[in-house]
Amino acid sequence: MAGPLSGASKAKSLLLMSGGLDSSSAAFYLTSKGESFDCVFFDYGQRSARMQLRSSKTICDKLGKRLIVFRIKGVSVPFIEKGWLRPHEPITHRNLVILPIAIAFAKEKGYGEVIIASVKEDCEYEKDRIIVISKLKELGSMIGIKVSTPFALMPKWMLLRLGIASGLDPSDTYSCLLGHAYHCGQCSQCQRRKEAFKQAGISDPTRYYS
Repeated sequence: MAGPLSGASKAKSLLLMSGGLDSSSAAFYLTSKGESFDCVFFDYGQRSARMQLRSSKTICDKLGKRLIVFRIKGVSVPFIEKGWLRPHEPITHRNLVILPIAIAFAKEKGYGEVIIASVKEDCEYEKDRIIVISKLKELGSMIGIKVSTPFALMPKWMLLRLGIASGLDPSDTYSCLLGHAYHCGQCSQCQRRKEAFKQAGISDPTRYYS
């Protein structure tokens, strides 16, 4: 597997954390491999930020990892003003906002790498994701920060299996776009969550409204 799992002595990495299945599975897997990293969470105004942050804190507490939190929800206001309905995801191309900040923070604080737990399905749903991430990798390299996507060719269900095998309790994670106490069961993220458990052959412990 290409990515952050090679090399003997290197600077600590920074893992983008959302509290969902992918980043949480990655956190447990990387920890099991002896990787040294902190986690970073961004509240950029997404509806589910509160629940995502709660799950991220739970995961990091269990792993003994530092969680750095950026509260930048105000950045989403110009994206959604004059709209009659607040979207669940206020910034469609959020990686263009989040990743440059993560890269700059990594440079300023002495990290050597930013890790993104993107999986194969992400590129299928976001057709321009590969190009965007590629350009952001170039941006990172310009200032000496490696941007890694070690799970990009791996299906979601496979990363979930790796996470659980490494000690992840998936009931600690949160995926829903709506941000309620329980998963709605109908949004795109809930559907992908359900499918991941089904394909992995693992019982889904998630409580869904429907």
